[in-house]
Amino acid sequence: MSQVSYSNIFHVTFDGRKLTDDIAPLLTSGWVDFGAGVPGSFQLDFRDPDRLVLAKANIKIGTKVMLAPVAASQGAQFPLLTGEVTGLESDYDGTGSFTVVRGYDLGHRMLRQRRVTAYRNMTASDIARQLAGKDKVPIGSIGRTTTVYEFITQANVTDWDFLSRLADENEMVMSLNARGKFTFVKRDPASGAPASSALVNTSPQVLARENIRRCRAAVTSADQVSQVRARGWDVTTKKALVGQSPAATSPAIAIGTSPAKAVTAFGTATLVETDTPYDKQGEVKNAASALADDVTASFAELEVTATGNPKLRPGVPVSLSGIGDPFEGKYTVTGARHSFGSGGGGYETFLTVSGRQWRSLYGLTSGGAGGMPRLPSVANALVTDIKDPLRQGRVKLRFPWLDDTYVSDWTRTVQAGGVKGGGLIGLDVDDEVLVTFDRGALDHPFVIGGLYNGRDKPGVVDVQPYDATSGKTVRRTLADRSGNRLDLLDQRTGGKQGVRLNTGDNRLTINLDRTKTEITIDSKGSVTISGTRKVSVEAADISLDARAKLSINSGGTLSITGKAVSVKAAAALSLTGLETTVTGTTMLNLDSAMALNLKSLNIQLAGIIKMLGEATLDGLQVMVIP
Repeated sequence: MSQVSYSNIFHVTFDGRKLTDDIAPLLTSGWVDFGAGVPGSFQLDFRDPDRLVLAKANIKIGTKVMLAPVAASQGAQFPLLTGEVTGLESDYDGTGSFTVVRGYDLGHRMLRQRRVTAYRNMTASDIARQLAGKDKVPIGSIGRTTTVYEFITQANVTDWDFLSRLADENEMVMSLNARGKFTFVKRDPASGAPASSALVNTSPQVLARENIRRCRAAVTSADQVSQVRARGWDVTTKKALVGQSPAATSPAIAIGTSPAKAVTAFGTATLVETDTPYDKQGEVKNAASALADDVTASFAELEVTATGNPKLRPGVPVSLSGIGDPFEGKYTVTGARHSFGSGGGGYETFLTVSGRQWRSLYGLTSGGAGGMPRLPSVANALVTDIKDPLRQGRVKLRFPWLDDTYVSDWTRTVQAGGVKGGGLIGLDVDDEVLVTFDRGALDHPFVIGGLYNGRDKPGVVDVQPYDATSGKTVRRTLADRSGNRLDLLDQRTGGKQGVRLNTGDNRLTINLDRTKTEITIDSKGSVTISGTRKVSVEAADISLDARAKLSINSGGTLSITGKAVSVKAAAALSLTGLETTVTGTTMLNLDSAMALNLKSLNIQLAGIIKMLGEATLDGLQVMVIP
């Protein structure tokens, strides 16, 4: 089938209206530019000596535009770009007065607003569909992606930049088609191009001497490696994640050499990507594969100026012949610029193949930055939720300086934990905390500590935190919100030194006084010492002092042993037992300053008995004769 030949005339409509017969001849030149990573753009130049083009054509910012090359004897069949006007200019030089109309395809709408939004349990395809709908961009084809993001953040970047990042991570290509519909699909491999031996007149995807006006091709071993790895960390399993992909071939280039052959002379090399924090094995696998595509796609570059054809655009595979080995073969186009009416060359298409590098002014001025901005420093945040389902002290955060509605995923907090567990100091809702970010990623924060401010202040303690004279810290306190605290005291001569444990109401205090080498337990209530098996108290001197009553109770045998035992009662002394034995190993003395009474149903006295003094028996005085 013979291919259509296109003229140097473009068919242009504004809001669906054709240019009138008096305006159409004033369109002198224009171009349409499609580049990797940016929306398609256009420029139309009108010779306008009377400054009437804008008014007569009713052109203003926001006007819908459709551009299509005019085919010989067939008219405008295939649109090249569908977009809208975003800029107007008036230009004057020695050649005359011109009105310039600029604009983009509808992809520019996705660059107009930055969002701070979290997406939970969604794929890249789901997110792409949602954002295209929010930006009111018609949806064409959206391919299916498999990686499910449990939590991913659009960190104050445009929808276009964020989707570009997702496209890279999932080996997809994002663009708008000729009719202005959003597409998010797999890149067509170069192998889909016609055979290099095909005739030029059979397909616009065949490039040869007959339709090439200029060509530059190059291959290089620079930056080529044998394989690519991406690494991450699985918090759940506490294991490293590794994804690996060979960098031997490029799906976008199929020519007489390959990346693997390009590095053969220099030995094997591995490129490891660690800039992005990955949490899942699927993420590192996709990242390694995407990076391998990026690396291998840059080993060959192509610039071709060909006869104009609207079907030549980014993502289209083409075959190239007539330029010698190893450059002949198949390529997938990454950039296309269509120009007409200027330079006398007619309608031309300038094609580039350069991997996913941005070859545009927009890409140069932006530094080719990725879709995930870096937060290289620390920041403050407010705690919004502490009900961690894993009970690990994790919290959710809000960043008042960033957005009013964005809330983070569960964020780990710095703890004195580790292998086999450890301590846990939890935060409270509305606490202000200091946060750092894993490799600058907003959706990977860590809480490294709490912050005081004008409203939240440390609890009041009787010892000031620092000495006003020496300027040294004399108190360090670990406390909870109700005032329960542990004070580490280090005042100098005459001050308090040691460790003090207080309840929030100050009704119970345990004080380890380093100055007096003394332990004090002070309770406004009661003190209980309990041991399941044994309680031992040992000291040089032990005193038990009860202001009211002292009770010693034993469920078994009560044994009191000492070199000398003295029992003294200020009033009465009572010893009671079912069987009571008082034994003196050598001598037993019963001595009373007033009277001694022995009373029993039966009293037995054995051995030699000595009685001195007076005694009575049944009220009668008994003479004791020694």
